[in-house]
Amino acid sequence: MIFFKDKDNNIFETIFESVSEGIVVVNKDQVIVATNAPANDMFGYAKKELLGRSLNVLIPKQYHQDHGTNFKRLLNENDKRQMGHGRDLYGTRKDGSQFPLEAGLNPFIAEGQEYIMAIVTDITERKNYTENLEKKVKERTLQLTEALATEKDLNELKTKFLSLVSHEFKTPLSGILTSATLAGKYTETGQQLKRDKHLKTIQNKVKYLNNILNDFLSIE
Repeated sequence: MIFFKDKDNNIFETIFESVSEGIVVVNKDQVIVATNAPANDMFGYAKKELLGRSLNVLIPKQYHQDHGTNFKRLLNENDKRQMGHGRDLYGTRKDGSQFPLEAGLNPFIAEGQEYIMAIVTDITERKNYTENLEKKVKERTLQLTEALATEKDLNELKTKFLSLVSHEFKTPLSGILTSATLAGKYTETGQQLKRDKHLKTIQNKVKYLNNILNDFLSIE
């Protein structure tokens, strides 16, 4: 790997091999001229096996055309950028399998020649974690939605229940109040039968209320 002469090249190569990210350097014709160990491991190639090969061997076939256009534009603009911003990127391993990645592209000139350095990161674990997290969030959201719907149903049931209870208690209570009022008006000895009639009504209404209360308390 010779981009600089003598001392400068040694410094560059030391940095090149010490970083943990994969690094792939291509010339203006998209021919791979350098890779570091993490990049070789990431794509499944032996040391120097990628040298002299087209960059397309590391890119899924469906992206070749778009990549070629973007590559030329990047050379012309000579500007650093994050590749594939806003969309998923994938690399192709030697065995043909694909994996998600992030790539930062850095054009540079060495000894009068144009190159682009791609700093590549395998984001398989991060993507899996994100997808699992999104799945859990969706599941939890569904659970909360169902819980809220259940709570709404319970509130409606509670309202109907209270309405029923109110009706069932009000009717006999009204009868008790009426009978008690009438019984109080019959104060003479000769009106005892009428008093007994209303007292009997009160007793029956109280028994009825007691039965209703027991029925409600027995509901599980």
